[in-house]
Amino acid sequence: MTAPYFDKYDRKRAYHWGDYFGGIWRMNAYTKARYNLVLECVRAAKLPANARILEVGCGDGALLGVLFIELGVSVCGVDTNEVGLAQARKMFADKRLVGSFQHTTGYNTKLPDSSFDIVVCSDVIEHVDNPNAMLVEIRRLLIPGGRLIITTPIKNREKPADPLHVQEWFVSEFKSLCNKVFGEPIESYSSHPLFWYELISSANPWLVRAGRLITNLLTRFGHNPFLERRGAWRCYTTQTLVLQKCVGHFKPDQLK
Repeated sequence: MTAPYFDKYDRKRAYHWGDYFGGIWRMNAYTKARYNLVLECVRAAKLPANARILEVGCGDGALLGVLFIELGVSVCGVDTNEVGLAQARKMFADKRLVGSFQHTTGYNTKLPDSSFDIVVCSDVIEHVDNPNAMLVEIRRLLIPGGRLIITTPIKNREKPADPLHVQEWFVSEFKSLCNKVFGEPIESYSSHPLFWYELISSANPWLVRAGRLITNLLTRFGHNPFLERRGAWRCYTTQTLVLQKCVGHFKPDQLK
């Protein structure tokens, strides 16, 4: 399957910023949880003050905005979507944030070897035709011992749940995909029961509105259900891996 064009920035502009920073009616608890989990993983790395973070598939730059605001580190984003990049530059300028953005693919960024402490790839890998090639490029960009923080939806049906996804993986499949390039993840998470995701993505628009309001209210009162890692339900929706670059562990032909 060829990756379809991601048209949400054409229609919704810099919508991820509202998803994270918006009020009770504008917020998207699902997006907020994903960004906060990435932020938690970045914080755990205990980066030096001069650390550099790259986001592959940065879109409108909202996640990088969160990382810059919370951590004050150098951030850079790459994406193939020019509309999303234009929104990222505009939002950073409007909010007086500092970051750089480049229009390039995740397969060949043309950025220098070993130039980033952390690479973030959040709910992007399921949109690409050649995930292995992107992982190899990310490994090249990381400093020795650098980390990749990568999130993707867990597969729960034969066809991808989202028509914009090229493919999805079960947890073991996704770990195996990443293991070939990085070795075993140093951390992995499966977050929130499928129930919550289905509530906000129902075909019934009234159920979606009710689900969004319920999850937003829970988030506002300190319990985001999309950050739940344990619970009565065993079917989880989103997986997050924290992978550390293994230096000298692979032969060159293994990275092709």
